[in-house]
Amino acid sequence: MSSANSAIDDYLVASFPLPAAASSSRPLHPAALDVTAVQYTKQARQDSRLAVATPGVGVSVYDLADQTPLSSITVGPSFSPTTAAIARSTPSTSSQSIRVKSARRTWVGVETPEGKGEIWCWHEEERKEGSTEGDAGKAVWPISEPLAALAAPRTLPSHIVFLSSSGALALAPADDLTSLASLPAPLTSTPFTRQTLRLIPISPTSAPDFLPPALVASLPAGSRAHLALIVRSRTSSPKPAAEGSPSSLVEIGKKKFKKTPRPSSSAVIDAADATSIAPVSEESEVEIVLVDAEVNVPDEFEPRLGLVSLGKVEVKGRQVVVSDEGFVTALSSDSVLSSFRLSIPPSFVVDTYSSLFFPPEPLSLPAPTLSPIKFLTLSTSALTPSRASLLALHASFIALASPRPSSIDSSAAIVSITFWDARFGSVIATTDLSVPSAVSTSLSSLSLSLSLPNKHTAILTLSPTSDSGAGAGSRTALFALPLSPLPAQSVLAAVVGKHSLTSRFLASPTSSESVLERAKRAEPMRSLAKGGEKKLALVEAGRKAREAVLERLEGVLRPLKEQASAVEQEKAVREAEGVWERWLEEEKDRLWEYNKDKVRVAMKKEKERRVKAIVEGEEGDEEVTRYKKAKKRIERALVEAGAAVRPGTNAGGEEKGKKSWKDVTAARIKGVNDKYRYMYHRERNTMEEEMGKTVKEFDWDEAVNKVERYEPSLPSSFITALLRLSFPVPLDAPSSDLVVATAASAASEKAWRHPTKIVGYLLKRELVGENQVEGGVTRFLARAGDWPNILTALETIPDIPESTTVSLLDTVVRKAQASQGHSLDVEDASSTTIPSPIPSLSTFLRSFLKSPYTPSVLRSALQKQLSAVEAIPILEQCDKWLATWLKSAQAAEEDEEKLKKRKGKGSKAVQVDLFRLVVPGEEEQLPLLEEIVPFVQAILDAHFVTLLLQRQAHRLLRRLAQHISLHTALVNDLSSLLGALSIYSRKKDDQRRTAVEEASAAVVEKRKDGVREFGETMERRIKAQEKHAEVGAYAVEEFFL
Repeated sequence: MSSANSAIDDYLVASFPLPAAASSSRPLHPAALDVTAVQYTKQARQDSRLAVATPGVGVSVYDLADQTPLSSITVGPSFSPTTAAIARSTPSTSSQSIRVKSARRTWVGVETPEGKGEIWCWHEEERKEGSTEGDAGKAVWPISEPLAALAAPRTLPSHIVFLSSSGALALAPADDLTSLASLPAPLTSTPFTRQTLRLIPISPTSAPDFLPPALVASLPAGSRAHLALIVRSRTSSPKPAAEGSPSSLVEIGKKKFKKTPRPSSSAVIDAADATSIAPVSEESEVEIVLVDAEVNVPDEFEPRLGLVSLGKVEVKGRQVVVSDEGFVTALSSDSVLSSFRLSIPPSFVVDTYSSLFFPPEPLSLPAPTLSPIKFLTLSTSALTPSRASLLALHASFIALASPRPSSIDSSAAIVSITFWDARFGSVIATTDLSVPSAVSTSLSSLSLSLSLPNKHTAILTLSPTSDSGAGAGSRTALFALPLSPLPAQSVLAAVVGKHSLTSRFLASPTSSESVLERAKRAEPMRSLAKGGEKKLALVEAGRKAREAVLERLEGVLRPLKEQASAVEQEKAVREAEGVWERWLEEEKDRLWEYNKDKVRVAMKKEKERRVKAIVEGEEGDEEVTRYKKAKKRIERALVEAGAAVRPGTNAGGEEKGKKSWKDVTAARIKGVNDKYRYMYHRERNTMEEEMGKTVKEFDWDEAVNKVERYEPSLPSSFITALLRLSFPVPLDAPSSDLVVATAASAASEKAWRHPTKIVGYLLKRELVGENQVEGGVTRFLARAGDWPNILTALETIPDIPESTTVSLLDTVVRKAQASQGHSLDVEDASSTTIPSPIPSLSTFLRSFLKSPYTPSVLRSALQKQLSAVEAIPILEQCDKWLATWLKSAQAAEEDEEKLKKRKGKGSKAVQVDLFRLVVPGEEEQLPLLEEIVPFVQAILDAHFVTLLLQRQAHRLLRRLAQHISLHTALVNDLSSLLGALSIYSRKKDDQRRTAVEEASAAVVEKRKDGVREFGETMERRIKAQEKHAEVGAYAVEEFFL
């Protein structure tokens, strides 16, 4: 029944009829449609048998593996369950024989005709394959009110937990439900529309992350405590009707109006509106309760079971679900899907575990908190959120079942099931399910319910609504949804590539919605790491500051959106950049105030470590000699920096703009150990004190303030909002050819201005993605002619399409050919004058080669967008770079030969970076050979045949062939050294392995009391000789270049 392209399949588990008498007597309780797994206390993985309470029929057990019924208990048409059926099976013996039987007990909550409640319990003898024999014994436990939920997990083998309709939670032994412990019902003036109960086993080694560390540490070893997550949904009561007013629309029509013999239609409508129920605000609360059946009161004859509430938190939403990991997801009436992270503050303090349940005085526990993660508005054209059902799965995954809105081309009712990762706000998988006609032929008479009997399968229950209207059926169907295609954990790799799938189920933003509102609605994932009160205060202050600066920038940059004149846009841009710089400095100061103490502590520890190294290294003549050599290097560095070498001769040096000796020694010096640098610092301070010169004491505040400030953390939604404010006017045709503004056409065309400093800051920090704004960030930069930021974008944005980069390359080549190489070179990326001059080809290619690309896609773009004539100047520039690299390699060989001929101590080694080459007269380094050669290959693959037909390109092709062949020869020579040098690269590993072997051999020898086995010494000697013979020889190993 699922779609062919779906990653989640579904299949029918069971279908059973609903008697007319049962359906018409009273409406079905929402929890009665839930399905649970039979809990086997001795078999943890046996969770494929489902217990189903069928209203008007009875209780059945189905096998999920082959979709067959195993047993059933018939009750009759009067059976009206208010909870799901829960079952627990305990074997009579520990034998694995197939003849061993188990005692299975099944509980279900039932509502009596008087409005009271009862708990029915059946006792059955179960065979190993799941069937039963004999008649089932039944026990009835009357209670004062109907139940809302029941739970009997396998990890709680002798007790059950139940929740009443008023919200009271109780824990009782399974054999005697009268000996119970309960928490009082919450005080509320409005009734609960739905309550759910979820139990999570916890222990000192396995507990959810949202629990405070003090509580987890207080859990006793081998604890069987559970965490009860209770979700209560309620609605605010409507306004009471006036006395004497009609209670139904039928009575309205019969009402006699004064002064009129017959009521007019407008009067009837007004009276109907007055008596109709107004829209109600839906709220939910999540309560966390610690349940432990093994806790009792000391020195008491009757043990009391442990129940303690850890707090409640309010959530706005029509449906609210909570996962075991503490992810809270809410679906509101206005189709907003919200996700939060549940946490209990770390200020939670526990004296002893037993005092938590039975304190000497009332507890004062910190209230749980919710950290927002995502806010998504669902599409009403793809889903029907008002009739949807929500289910929490593992990690941060949720399942959302919703009827698909009816369309002209689809006559059958269809239910769409989407699996979301609430942490990232992305759809992972989806499937469509056709509703059987026996259940319902109309979406208005269809009821949905999702349940999670085990970790591997979700159950979707389809049933007709309680009011049997047009299209209502007479059967209920259960469909299984295997969860094996979902990832085990919430990871970013699972949502990559799901953007188009997710966009199908999200509503398009309205044009009247502001950028700030869209940023609030798409608030990104918060950090899941636990933090203290200062950290939470810092995060909240940063959020408020971001909202304030977005609101401020939206007003300042309004001329850009209104396409005002160039002067007005330029003025708005300058003001916006000033607002941005002030906000950025404030954020850095706020972040620095938070981290200042940490930096001070780290610096003190580092100073203590280095002082200790100085003290320990002062002994010995060899240490003194090393210090003298280091002191000469320090004095040489002082002379190069213009600082005084002799103590007391640096008076007024700072006034002349020269560096002091303290500034030079505060930084690291090449070839000088930090230990000797600090020794020199201490020795010179002592000498200046003896000379009577005032020595400034070390100031921690001054040292801490010299540390570079931290950059603030910027969420993705904030960056997207900044880009939308910077580029408010969309592109004319985002998918068409690239439009590049030039300085010559700036006077005749529209003015396109944007805050270049803000965009440049985001690009330099590599925080921008190409598709964060519709059409692409690079296309907006090209429309404005912002070439400095285009060059930065090529180096920092990893997902720029090859068609865009080749279009930019074509623009640069055309400009270079038109101006014959006289185009101005743009080196300063901080320039704010746009449109800016087009950079030279060499400058653009340096950035172009750093942009990632797919060779096949780049080759196709070069064939379509670049001609062979335009490819010649590009190949010539690449050929110049290849020639420069080869000349540097030849010069390095000549310098090495000259160095070998020199004798004496006059030569000194200079450390150089062999993979970085700077051409004299050019400030920027040349591109790497690994960047040049593949790009040249892509151009030749695209235009080689055409270049052969042009005589002027033959000489260029011969030079390229010669240079690349020399490069290939050098690479081959370097690769041939791998075999000879591999033995030296493995030296450290061999030393570690030998040390481990010698340590283990020493332990063995100690156990032998000094007695060696016969031949052990000779064997060790032979191994040493073999290892000595391997030095200098080739080691035959398989390796890949």
